[in-house]
Amino acid sequence: MNTELGARLQHLSKKVSKERIVLFFGREEFSDNSKYLYLKALERERDFRCVWCSCEETLIAELKKKGLPCHLIVQETLSETIQLFLSASVAVFCVNPSQSLNGSEELFSCLQGARHLQLWHGVSVKHLLLELIQHLDVMDYNFRRPVDFASRADCVLSTSPYLDSFFRRAFGCKRLIRSGYPRNEVLLRPATEYEYIGSEIPGSILSVLLNPLHKKVFFAPTWQRGDNEIVTASTGFIVQLVKACRENNAALFIKSHPLLVNGEVCKELSKNCFYISPSIDLYPVMNQFDLLVTDYSSIMFDFLLTEKPIMRLDFENQRHRNFEPDFSLVPDVDFAYLFTQKNLPDVLKKALYQDDKKEQRQEMARMLFPGNNTDACTGLITLLHHEVESVMREQMTWHVEEYS
Repeated sequence: MNTELGARLQHLSKKVSKERIVLFFGREEFSDNSKYLYLKALERERDFRCVWCSCEETLIAELKKKGLPCHLIVQETLSETIQLFLSASVAVFCVNPSQSLNGSEELFSCLQGARHLQLWHGVSVKHLLLELIQHLDVMDYNFRRPVDFASRADCVLSTSPYLDSFFRRAFGCKRLIRSGYPRNEVLLRPATEYEYIGSEIPGSILSVLLNPLHKKVFFAPTWQRGDNEIVTASTGFIVQLVKACRENNAALFIKSHPLLVNGEVCKELSKNCFYISPSIDLYPVMNQFDLLVTDYSSIMFDFLLTEKPIMRLDFENQRHRNFEPDFSLVPDVDFAYLFTQKNLPDVLKKALYQDDKKEQRQEMARMLFPGNNTDACTGLITLLHHEVESVMREQMTWHVEEYS
């Protein structure tokens, strides 16, 4: 890290004139809330330029091939990247900016004069960011850097009044934006051609997913910080889940969190079990699953919108770690079937064929996602217009003091 360069770039970013440019940042793959807002913004009439920014050469090459405006962040484009970042009015994130920028202090400094909109990536039962300072070591650079990056957000999306205080504490941000998640739109409407970018599932697996003759179970464990001792990460649990699905005429689809596994290959593990690369965006097809099984991934809350049953690991009034999961962060509604390794087969059968929690899921969905979830992007695009206009007005405003 070049401290002098970062400090100079941060100062310049706050002083240099801005252009009508909105930069979109996401994960290593093309997915999540930034993706869907970016694509929807490109469809609409607007007075600002949209640019997807990524450090991933393969992704940028694919977007360029589709004719989508994008910018590759690599050493060879450093000067161009700095110029682009310094001139941007707004930067949109859906994960920690440190992840999107590969931890670059200098590049993040270039964005300090832009407005930061943080969409985040789901309703959480994990303590995040500033809340973790009491649990983790702030003297650890790899902890304090991402906390500092993310807590620079000027505004943070909160889908529900029930979540406002959590996002206020986690990000230290007093400006909250009420909207649905852009990624959830495709749970309720057909995805567009461009929304399928990053969602390419091999045909052999896709045909099973779309087959109406059997049930489809989606297993999605969450990211675990540090050593992973949770039961859902064990081989024995996976074997048991595969067997339970087979006995209930169900195909099992396993997708780990992108930060847990580096596997890039989708493949058939057995006749009824399929591994899907964590780099694939499943949201355009997620409503094809009949049941979600998880430990405490935020996906379970989005999955409520499909009205399909959900199973989550029963922690039996214990926390996996001393600070998570914390279900007091969300409304107390009995919407999910709780399972242990012991009762897994019976609970799975009930959830698939004797579901009696539909009303509770609908209640929870109304509480967490009260807005228009089929068109979350329209309001956010209006917000982007307002932010760009605000930046333009501010840089044309000054005052003169006369002492003559």
